[in-house]
Amino acid sequence: MKLSLKITFADGEQKEVTAKFIDFVSFERTWNRSVARFEHELKLTDLAWLAWHSETRAGNTKLKFDPEWIGLIDEVEVADSPRDIPLETTPPVG
Repeated sequence: MKLSLKITFADGEQKEVTAKFIDFVSFERTWNRSVARFEHELKLTDLAWLAWHSETRAGNTKLKFDPEWIGLIDEVEVADSPRDIPLETTPPVG
């Protein structure tokens, strides 16, 4: 289970992070909510927390989630997933 998230900081910098299985498990333990409910009830706080936890796990921030880290953020959104690009093409027949 992975989710690509795009963080836009208040200074305009953008960064893409990937929330991984460990981040989702930590989310469920911290908030006592199942990630299975994201389909029906996904909050901005959920996305921001997953982005923050991914950054914390990767050692890119030591700031507390609220208010320190969240105060630096303008937006967190689900990033576009890359499209599958075929490695080979089949030559036209005929």
